[in-house]
Amino acid sequence: MPSLKEIRTKISSVKSTKRIMQAMKMIATVKYAKTQLMLNSFRPYFKSYKDIVKIVTGSIKDSPSRFLNINEDSNNDILVIVSSDRGLCGSYNTSLFRMIERYSFKSENIKNLYVGKKGADYFKEIGFGESITSLTEKNYKNIAEEITGQLLLPFLEKKIDNIYIAYNKFESAISQVPTISKVLPIELEVEESEDDKSGDILIEPGIESFVEEVLPKFFNLTISSILLESVTSEHAARTAAMDNATRNADDILRDTTILFNKTRQAYITTELMDIVNGAEAIK
Repeated sequence: MPSLKEIRTKISSVKSTKRIMQAMKMIATVKYAKTQLMLNSFRPYFKSYKDIVKIVTGSIKDSPSRFLNINEDSNNDILVIVSSDRGLCGSYNTSLFRMIERYSFKSENIKNLYVGKKGADYFKEIGFGESITSLTEKNYKNIAEEITGQLLLPFLEKKIDNIYIAYNKFESAISQVPTISKVLPIELEVEESEDDKSGDILIEPGIESFVEEVLPKFFNLTISSILLESVTSEHAARTAAMDNATRNADDILRDTTILFNKTRQAYITTELMDIVNGAEAIK
């Protein structure tokens, strides 16, 4: 049986840890609320831009653009892995890494570009370009620009065949889905309908101008959208993890307090028995 001092030390330690978990939960909750608002505002804009690209690219036949040509022979592919810099966010990182390990890529020659320290530490492979860390809701647009700068030119110069990105897609406060998306070349499913007017679209000043101006911007917006999804997912996962940790701390405190009371009662009973026995012996 542990001593009362050991139990008191454990109770004090659990209380201290609980306070830290509560503080981290409060911070994560505030950040989650902020990024969720940002994501809800960004999604309609990105969807509108995506719909325009989908309609126009659906009307382009046999385009020579690298943005639209599907590469059947994949020899040099890039996988951008978006993870967190810090832990204490439940299965946010581990679920993503396990999915990446199970995923079947067409190419056997895949290099990784890491956004976040956890991904770089886990895979420890020679990556493409420099790893990017400290992804937050404040700098996700800057990081999207950095990724675009590292990958777009090599892709256009045919040094890269396909670009994939692995991240956690935000669905709700309790659901973040590990996802791998192919972002280049652009593959958008065009929904056919009777009212489809894509064939009547006139592109001015021309298709080449559209491709040169709009599609690079669309690639950048796609990366921005994915990074914002990832940041929101991370804060949601950390909020849930800290909430669970706080609940577990409460359970441990309750059980440890009961153990403390039982142990103290046992010590008191033992001391009383010693006193009674001593008194009887004197008689």
